[in-house]
Amino acid sequence: MKSTRFFAIFSTFLIGIVSFVSAVSARQFYDVTSNHKNHTAISRLTDLNIINGYHDGSFRPNNTISRAEATKLLMASVQSDSLVQNMQTSLYQNLRGVIPFYDVQASDWFSPYVALAYQQGVVKGYGNGSFSPHNALNFAEGLKVILEAYDIDTRRTRFQKHDLLYVQRSDWFAQYFTYAYNKNLINRDKFYHPAQPMTRGDFAEILYRLRTMQEHGISQFVFDQVQTSNEYTITIPSLDLININVSFADPYDPKGSLEVLKDGLGHYLSPPGGGKKMVLFGHSSGYNWDSSGFKQILRQIDRLKDGDLIYINYKERGHAYRVGNREIVPAPQLNKVMEDYGYEEVALYTCWPPDSTSHRYVIYAGKI
Repeated sequence: MKSTRFFAIFSTFLIGIVSFVSAVSARQFYDVTSNHKNHTAISRLTDLNIINGYHDGSFRPNNTISRAEATKLLMASVQSDSLVQNMQTSLYQNLRGVIPFYDVQASDWFSPYVALAYQQGVVKGYGNGSFSPHNALNFAEGLKVILEAYDIDTRRTRFQKHDLLYVQRSDWFAQYFTYAYNKNLINRDKFYHPAQPMTRGDFAEILYRLRTMQEHGISQFVFDQVQTSNEYTITIPSLDLININVSFADPYDPKGSLEVLKDGLGHYLSPPGGGKKMVLFGHSSGYNWDSSGFKQILRQIDRLKDGDLIYINYKERGHAYRVGNREIVPAPQLNKVMEDYGYEEVALYTCWPPDSTSHRYVIYAGKI
């Protein structure tokens, strides 16, 4: 039966990737404290021996999981060792007759698991013939496999447009996000982008909520506690920036402000949701000593147009802002960007033109 097979699959999905250990309570994971947003979910699933942690005592709830790792866990949980070995032998003899992905080789540790999963319709590749085994599982993919694993028929789900879901009616994943949102499987106060990576904590949370609904025969998950965290991320779809980390900085500490840009964007003034001015900033060229992946993050800030949206998640609450104005100001006049006019607004700026520090390109976006 499909439901039985997939129940077994996802009951062991979050076992440690490199090696397995005996189940321990989430209270023993040093990185899942009692006030962690996923503590209840991880604790309950651990106590049920559904998920485990790593040998070092961690659970790593913020880690993403690759497609290869996920597939290995899926198939290893439901297939015998002999079947996996037989598939490995078949791969060496006739790789292309077993699996069609050009980026999965017979010598890859995950190849027999991917081949089995493909044959059984558990996984699919991309239109270009790849499987992209090292890609992180994103939210759209994660919701799809979780809901289909539990035989949830989302075809009857009526699409609803939500400000905090970056989903259109025509998107293939629209019904999965709508269902998850309506049933409280995901945080309805938070913004979600389909391409954002799904973490181990995310997966545990959704799995726990869905199991709770089915075990208690209820139509919607009911929260037993309010989720909180120090998460602060920004998504700017028009610039292809998804779930970028934002760190608070001191405008009177230039060196410290540069340091935070190694992790994403920086933030001055009031926090999101406070009804006041917020100033966010990032590199357009960076410095030679900066080896991070964010040294040119705002290099194409001028692509933002009036009406484009900016999304922020802060302490488990989502906020949406609409671009409405822009200006280029001389660097010595940056203080004017900090002025608060008594309403919530994002001022996003970077050095301009790229590879220069003479001016700042500033985008203004008001809260929706």
